[in-house]
Amino acid sequence: MQRRAVLGLCGAGLAGLAGCSSRQEGGADTPASETAVSPTATATTHSERELTVELDALQPALVELDTDYYRLVAERDRQYLVLSVSVVSGSPPSRSALRFRFDGTDHAPKTWERIPARGSDGSDDEQYSGENGSGWVAFEIPATGDASDAALVWPGGEWRPDDRLREQLDAPLPSLSLDGWRVAETVPLGGTTTFELTVRNEEDRTGWFVGGINADGWFPHRPVAHVSRQIPAGETVTWEVPGESIDLPGESWSERVGDGEADVHYELVWPDGDESKPVRVVDE
Repeated sequence: MQRRAVLGLCGAGLAGLAGCSSRQEGGADTPASETAVSPTATATTHSERELTVELDALQPALVELDTDYYRLVAERDRQYLVLSVSVVSGSPPSRSALRFRFDGTDHAPKTWERIPARGSDGSDDEQYSGENGSGWVAFEIPATGDASDAALVWPGGEWRPDDRLREQLDAPLPSLSLDGWRVAETVPLGGTTTFELTVRNEEDRTGWFVGGINADGWFPHRPVAHVSRQIPAGETVTWEVPGESIDLPGESWSERVGDGEADVHYELVWPDGDESKPVRVVDE
């Protein structure tokens, strides 16, 4: 089952700063308040617009939900910066008015109909818009470049990454290795599947593993799970990803249970490839 739509490949990485936020009230050149935020985060805004900005991820690809499967959105020599933006006061700028300045170029937000969550908590949220005043916004930017003047810019202000994020933007993304992914060879009818992934990061910077799991068989071709996980520098991480329930009414399906043949094939797609695993459905 080769339903994967990989638009390109690049290494895996993360800025390692998820959760740093900045907000301030006052003049455009006033240092940001450091109350309850990272002491290295900085931002400037005009008084008529106050925004908070948090780093969500800096990674090699994004996982997009197509009609009936997950695919990777990626380009060679590109990385994807995802920021969470929220308007605190003033009129919200439109999404199209946001720009991320990097390597001497202002980059417009990428637009997709739907993209699953990027964070390791598995939550799904909305794209930022001027109507909702909050949400995530993703930028496709060069894999490396001059980040000395990097900033999220909007009419009335800007947010500047701290030194740590600028260093990550300057450097190539770390390469991660998928040491293994597993799913039980059999699952009882009415049971659920669970996937186990093991990813290794031998470099000295935190990385971010992203991927999507699709299924074929039993039901029509379908998306099952999206994967997004921080992998600390120099570590190997093993974790579980919830799958799906194997339950379909109808006597015709009972003939397939326990026949010794694979009933479902699960496919994991990630920036460096894809791999399929067969699963048999059995009686409890």
